[in-house]
Amino acid sequence: MILIPILLCFFTWLLILWLCNQHKYLNIFEQLVLWFVSALSLFVLELFFQWIIFDKLSLILPIITFIICLLLFIYKNNKHKWLIREILENIWKDFDKIKSQFKWLRNRKQYLTILVLIYAIFKIFMVFSININMPTFDEDAVAWRDMKTKIFSSNKSLVLDNTNSEYFWTDYGRYPFAWITDTYFLLPYNTFINGLWNVIAPFIYLLSIILLLGIFLRKTNLFFVILSLYIFTSLPFVFIHGFWSYRNFPAGVFLFIFIFYLIDQILNIEKTDICNKWILLPLILVWFISSFVRNEWVMLTWITLLFSIFLYHIFRRWKIKEIKYQIFTIIPIISIYIINKVVFSLYPAGNVLNTWWTEINSNLFNSFFSNIAKSDIFLAPFQQMFYHPDYILLFVLFAVSLILFSINYKKIKSLWIFNIITVLILLLFMFVLYANVESLWLLSHFAFIRYPVSIILFLIYFIWSTLYLWINENENWL
Repeated sequence: MILIPILLCFFTWLLILWLCNQHKYLNIFEQLVLWFVSALSLFVLELFFQWIIFDKLSLILPIITFIICLLLFIYKNNKHKWLIREILENIWKDFDKIKSQFKWLRNRKQYLTILVLIYAIFKIFMVFSININMPTFDEDAVAWRDMKTKIFSSNKSLVLDNTNSEYFWTDYGRYPFAWITDTYFLLPYNTFINGLWNVIAPFIYLLSIILLLGIFLRKTNLFFVILSLYIFTSLPFVFIHGFWSYRNFPAGVFLFIFIFYLIDQILNIEKTDICNKWILLPLILVWFISSFVRNEWVMLTWITLLFSIFLYHIFRRWKIKEIKYQIFTIIPIISIYIINKVVFSLYPAGNVLNTWWTEINSNLFNSFFSNIAKSDIFLAPFQQMFYHPDYILLFVLFAVSLILFSINYKKIKSLWIFNIITVLILLLFMFVLYANVESLWLLSHFAFIRYPVSIILFLIYFIWSTLYLWINENENWL
């Protein structure tokens, strides 16, 4: 039964991405991830409005969405007879590229490629096993918030009233969308199925592997793809942090997808015109699920969005002839603002979510500067990193890549915006940690990799893209 909502995500946005001609710009692996996350985001938003209107959750709206997309695709295919053939040819080219690159690898690299793929499959199996079978730890009221998912899926409704006996105490200052996401996969069942509601986390882990495969296959080569997959699957956050409870890792993946494709397809400073403006449609929806999975992600997504657009125009030197382009870059801002206002207006009145962001004032800055002046607090995150040697290696590679980028920045112009945004996110995370030591329990949360786990994909792309461009003229160095 759980296959119904999963396949509904894949097939719905498979059609929409093809309707938006994304098969011309992205390979099949990137499309798989982008359409799944976009559809999931859309369906979560639909479920929220369905609850507002009908006070019941079901798959009716997602199914209607799929039917509409299917009819549109049939219409477009009848109008352009070449559409399906072109899509299939592009898919074949993607797999043919992998086949040809594998043949050109030396024998030891071929063996290494096969071993890493087996290793990645093993890690995927372990992730699904752990998330579905291991009970949630009672930390930071996570277990109680997980009970909210059980209530949502059992009642097919969103019990958000804390005076309701079925509310089961939880943090009322949390968005319900993370648990609506979990509930979505359980809607085909008449009763709550223990364990299956954890399926979203391993799915995001699987999609991350597919995403790295697609991005680096398009931008580098197969051997760099394998190296990136090995680095990603070797990190131990799956086992030490327990992202089946928190939403840091999934939120980080959603944010990465949004920022990466915004910069790569829309705000690419090396392009002279817009060639993939239709990707704005799925990106707007990705923004929704990225910003509403965790509270602080609203601030994080807005800052990175506005800063990316600002950097683009700085590097393009505010060319007057790009007025038309500037209009297109403002579309996601307007759309996101509308979605944001609508959702907040429908959320229970007086909730802390409507006001929490206004509390970002001078007190936070005073707390930040006060805490970093204390040596024990300032050194705490760095001391905790020694408990996780894999992360030390990752940040060492990041430091090396940062140096290489600084030296060769004129030759790798395509990475300017993305690399600056990555550093900005790191600084924002450190600011939040140091400014909220008392409430965030800096030591324990950094030991559990609270925020570094959210930036894994950013770091891997930063490191591998910088290294690839730096050694591009010496491909046989390994």
